[in-house]
Amino acid sequence: MTETTDKEKKEKFDEFLMIMDDQLEALEKDAVRHGIRIDRNMESLELLEQLFSKMKTETSKDDIGRLIVYFARYLGEIVIKTFGGHWYLPLEDKKNVNYNRPIVVGHSSIADLEFAPISLARAYSIKEKTGMFRVAIEADVHPNPLDLSNLPDE
Repeated sequence: MTETTDKEKKEKFDEFLMIMDDQLEALEKDAVRHGIRIDRNMESLELLEQLFSKMKTETSKDDIGRLIVYFARYLGEIVIKTFGGHWYLPLEDKKNVNYNRPIVVGHSSIADLEFAPISLARAYSIKEKTGMFRVAIEADVHPNPLDLSNLPDE
């Protein structure tokens, strides 16, 4: 098995970006076919969850990964449209949990914060808990720092 080069990974990422608009429009059309209207904003998050749940029942187990990416694109675009930022492909550190996976950066005042829409869509595909998209996005955009000052002394 040959390892994919960084150049090949970047080319695949460029393709991911090039077909973005078509994929977003296709998902909106799929939503209408399922009696749901989504728009690229935070108000659509719960509707997006409903749509995912409906489409998952129509999708073979082999195609769930594609469905996850399909919805992750939309989640990423909602974050970018609402909070700013841009798509990025981390290739610098192979130990990064998001290595070679499209993420959104620049969406928060916290430097280097990464929003991982594929991970969020995957988590929803497993748990399907209403409100998960909203809670995860809000927590990512406005994280609460841990207060470790009240820990007992050793």
